[in-house]
Amino acid sequence: MGMTVLLDLNLIMNNLIESLGTSVYFILITSENGAVIKSYINEEEFNKAAISLNISQLYELAEETAESIGLHSPDFNIIHSENYYILSMKILDNIIILLTVDQIEVKKVFEIINKSIKMNEN
Repeated sequence: MGMTVLLDLNLIMNNLIESLGTSVYFILITSENGAVIKSYINEEEFNKAAISLNISQLYELAEETAESIGLHSPDFNIIHSENYYILSMKILDNIIILLTVDQIEVKKVFEIINKSIKMNEN
């Protein structure tokens, strides 16, 4: 008997939007190579392709750096600028990227995503 982890991207997207409301400006779910799979953008227009490609390159660089000094690859990244966070996390070959106000609790984002991951017993 084994466990399979299922990533329900629609559930993750809906739960983040519902829970964070106007605190989130965009949510992108991309493949590891930067292709946009799902996106939500609150009002303003952002260049989704550029964001996803840059974040995936950031992960690649972080993985190379971590490997070169003997660490495991990073699971998430937080960039703080003015009053905003760009949060990105890698889960099962997907990268989830959010632009939020920096008033949110980062822990809450991880809790929302964790609750959205389904486990199946084989």
